[in-house]
Amino acid sequence: MIISNRRIEDITIKNLRNGEVSIGELDEIYKKMGFLFVINQGKCTRIRKERC
Repeated sequence: MIISNRRIEDITIKNLRNGEVSIGELDEIYKKMGFLFVINQGKCTRIRKERC
């Protein structure tokens, strides 16, 4: 289940691991914080900081 109209600050690691975060929300997190997400079968398997 994807929850819409929530703030990026309200997303938890549990939401990411359970696949409850939309692609748009992941993109917004990337733009704000520079984190890359590795997704496998709709669930987040790794989170890492982008290197410059």
